[in-house]
Parts: sequence; C-alpha cells; structure tokens
Amino acid sequence: MKCSIGTNFVLLALNMPFQKIDKDLDLENQINESIAYFPIAGASTISNFRAPDSFVFIFFEAAKGWHEIDFTKYPHGNNQIHISFPGQIHSWDTQPGARGHKLILSKSYIEQMLPLTKFIGIRSNNFPVIELLSKTAAKLSREFELLREEIEDPEKKYSNIIHLRVQIILDFISEEMDIRQEHENKNIHPAIPAFLQQIDQHFLKEKSVSFYAEKLALTSNYLTTLTRQYLGASAKELIDIRLVLEAKRLLLGTQKSVKEIGYTLGFKETLAFTAFLTKKIGKAPSDFRNQHNTVYRAGQ
Repeated sequence: MKCSIGTNFVLLALNMPFQKIDKDLDLENQINESIAYFPIAGASTISNFRAPDSFVFIFFEAAKGWHEIDFTKYPHGNNQIHISFPGQIHSWDTQPGARGHKLILSKSYIEQMLPLTKFIGIRSNNFPVIELLSKTAAKLSREFELLREEIEDPEKKYSNIIHLRVQIILDFISEEMDIRQEHENKNIHPAIPAFLQQIDQHFLKEKSVSFYAEKLALTSNYLTTLTRQYLGASAKELIDIRLVLEAKRLLLGTQKSVKEIGYTLGFKETLAFTAFLTKKIGKAPSDFRNQHNTVYRAGQ
C-alpha cells in the first residue's frame, strides 16, 4: 500500500493482519523522505543493526527481552517507548508474545513536514527508553490504533489525516520527554546539558576542553569540576567517550575502511586513530569490527 503525503513523501505499510506482521529490516532501510508504520507482534532477534537515516519510535504494549542501543542494554517491559535516532547501533532479543507499534519518520519528513517538533534540534538521544503510566499508555495505544486504521483503509484518500495522526503521536512522546527533561534539569547544573549538546555538535573537529569551556563562558578547570561532580568523569573523558561511540557506530554500521573512519573522526593518521581506540576499549579498530561479525548494515 502506498499513500502520498505531500510532495515527494510516501508512506509504506505492510497490508497484512495485525497478528502476522513481522519486522522487515530490508524495507526499513529503503525508507527515504517518508514515514512508515509497522504493528509489532512476536519474537525478534538482531545483532548490530545500524538504524536507517530516520527516527524510530517503538511503543511496546507488552514485551519481554532486551534492547541494546549504542552498546547500552535496556530491559523490555510493558508500556514502554523505545526511541532510536539516526545512526545508532542496535541489538535486541524480543521474546514471543511481544505486542506494540513501530513508527519510523525520516529526517527529511520531520524537517519538512514537522518543522516545529523538538526532534529538529535534538542531537543526543537522552531518553532512549521511557516508562509510561498505564493511563498514558492507554491513550497512546488508541492513537496508534487510529493511525493503523487510516493506513489500512484501502479507500482512504485524505493523506493529511495520516500526517495529523503522526503529529499527535509525536506530541505525546515529546511531552513525556519534556517531563523527564524538566525533572533532570532540577538536579543538575545547567552547564552540563549545554556541554553535552556542544560535544555532539562539535566533537568531530574540536576535542579540547578549552574550546567547550570558552563556549560556556567557564574555565576548563571549573568545567571539569562540574562534570566530575555530576557525571563522574572529566570533561576530556566525556569528549573521548563521544568519539569512541561514533567510532563504534561507524565500524559496525558502515563498510568504511579504518582509514576512512579515522579521517572522519578527525585523525590525520590511521596509526593515531588505532592507538586512540586501542587505549580506550582495549581493541584495535579492525579487531573490534571482526569480533562483532554479525552485522546488519542499513543502506549497504
């Protein structure tokens, strides 16, 4: 089933009974400038899947198992939202009996059709898993069901209704994120989230603490004092952690050579990149890639 959503936008859905729909990663990888919806039912296991160039929102009404996002493992549970950003690496083991909904929104769709959404400006996935209250989960479940009805209606001609349903679901999720962000901000110095945001924006080119301290109108020593107090790591360690994460993403999620990845990350020499990663994770880039040889790469 295909349904036009504005200029150059296509909605893809599997027109199959709810209980029988399985995950189709190949189809997910082909999603460009579009949205897609998949009901979730049953077990699924994948190692090292690189997320497509899209935001993925999974609402589990019921689930057991685990979901690893960027090498951090989260247990499945009922009434959970799992949020994936473009480029993140995933592994999961979802047990039989899982039930829920998956909504995929390409970056292009969000930028052009939902320009006011908070996901336009967010670089870090600070809330990859959100636990919902039963009352909130019931409301969100109804919204997904309404979206599914619109998609599965062969007579549906008004695609703007589908777009509005998507916007409502995204507003639900955004509100839950805002609640958690507000709570987090009450317990942390305002320079910390600002620093982390600056790292995400500049880490490929800027790796010195002084650069970020100047951006925040702080001294390097005070910035490090704050990060140690609130995050238990120095400012330099946090910059390096972000660099290591991106290295892992590229090693497992692309077919770029070690040399190309090192250059992308700002290392002029392959040896320097190899020495850096070996020091941080105890493995050379090629060894890390070979160790994780069960890889599903999007778009490759």
